[in-house]
Amino acid sequence: MKKFLSMFLVLVLAFSLVACSAGTQPAESTEATTPAEESSAAPAAEPVTLRFTGWRTEDENAINAMNELFMAENPNIKVVYEPVQATEYDTYLQTALANGTAADIIMMRSYSSGKTVYSGGKILDLSTENVPNLSMFPASAINAWSSDGKSFAVPAGMTIEGVHYNKAIFDACGITKTPDTVEELLQDCQIIKDAGYLPIAGGIAEAWYVSEEITSSILMATVGSSDWVKSLYAKEIDFTDPAYVTMLSTLQKLTAFYPDFYEGLGYEDSQNLFITGQAAMYMSGSFELQYFTETNPDLQLGCFAFPGQTAAPTAINFTAAIGVGVYADSPNLEAALTYVNWLASKEGGEAYANGVLGFFSPNSEATALTNDLSKAWIGLTAGKETIHMLGYETMTESSPDYSTAVADTVYQMCVNHLTPEQAAAYMQQQMSWYFE
Repeated sequence: MKKFLSMFLVLVLAFSLVACSAGTQPAESTEATTPAEESSAAPAAEPVTLRFTGWRTEDENAINAMNELFMAENPNIKVVYEPVQATEYDTYLQTALANGTAADIIMMRSYSSGKTVYSGGKILDLSTENVPNLSMFPASAINAWSSDGKSFAVPAGMTIEGVHYNKAIFDACGITKTPDTVEELLQDCQIIKDAGYLPIAGGIAEAWYVSEEITSSILMATVGSSDWVKSLYAKEIDFTDPAYVTMLSTLQKLTAFYPDFYEGLGYEDSQNLFITGQAAMYMSGSFELQYFTETNPDLQLGCFAFPGQTAAPTAINFTAAIGVGVYADSPNLEAALTYVNWLASKEGGEAYANGVLGFFSPNSEATALTNDLSKAWIGLTAGKETIHMLGYETMTESSPDYSTAVADTVYQMCVNHLTPEQAAAYMQQQMSWYFE
């Protein structure tokens, strides 16, 4: 485009010099060249505005800053980010796609949730033909936003799940290293409690939080390998397996260090307890970094992978969190594809990771991180297998889905006092539809 504009300006200058040196030229000669010039120049001179919608309201400033980098390289394309509350996003998106008011660029969830949106026929198929930089991603990332071999979004961000901790509280309690085993974690919790601090900010009132950030993080550290997950998905084992019972038992022990009335606390309640410095630890993910650093820049943040049962963990929970798709009926398809191709590039991936802290591009070349907290979280994956949180690749086709079932199971164990073994059997009963 820049080369074209340069050639156009040269032609305009040359034409102006000719016109000046031949002041008596008939008007017709000027008119003969003007229409051709205008028809060629109009697309370059006409700015395009792309609307970009997503559920990350807390990242609005960071995404706007990232988009500034894109717009500096593409001055005729303006990108406007229009976030929607996460709890309202799925309904909003389905409505917007149905009535033709969807944004040009659409943040897409991975696996079954994304496939459901894609199945409506309003999300553009992507390939290396219209998005060449898709070739930069491993199959595992592409598959998270694919259906029947067709890609519906560019992988934009993965997150790491583990434990945030308050370094100041750890220091005050004399805890000099993060725990490697569950027993060490429980000992630390007791030390923190005895010192008068709340050990863990946690609640079980919201299914997604119980499923994604609590139980899946404990489970991946417990099983230590994706082989267990593959066996479960293949129905070779079920939820009464000893490893799943161990996960439930571990959570039961941890709840002794949760806040009072934790059974009624949701995600934001737990988040607020930690971010205001009232709790020493908080089980969540790297996606919190942007909000945490903006809301309480004085919070002394640290992180560790959820501990293994008897030794340091060999696996860690992660999320294929954010993909970016294109509205098939967008009037600005060419510009939209230019944007998502940039986002898939090394430059775009690093712009996202360094702008929206705690999200990491699956592009293997986008590795230049500038933030120490981001480096610490991605560092947790060193020497560990990353396993996607349970129940999103499958186990969503009927009711209750995995997330709903595991949240109910945890409630039955923690509130209605089922033993971990009984809770595992209850979970298996709820999910019996999957094993039929």
